[in-house]
Amino acid sequence: MPMDASASETTVPVTVNGDARTVPDGYPLLDLLRDLDIDPDDDAATTGVAVALNESVVRRQDWVDVRLAEGDTVEVIQAQPGG
Repeated sequence: MPMDASASETTVPVTVNGDARTVPDGYPLLDLLRDLDIDPDDDAATTGVAVALNESVVRRQDWVDVRLAEGDTVEVIQAQPGG
């Protein structure tokens, strides 16, 4: 379900895994991951998770520094055990 920020904040359109949504301008990638039920603080929960921003892979250690901007495209890929 897309997260819509409160009307008092400046929001921007982004695309997450092919779905349009709005987020506050400068929304942290870590918060987006939490919105997707991925706990970025739990190493076990992020094993097998890859994130791309605007078609470039974001290294896990850089997730903390990424802020979303208008028009960004985010792809979050989770490996599934068993093929």
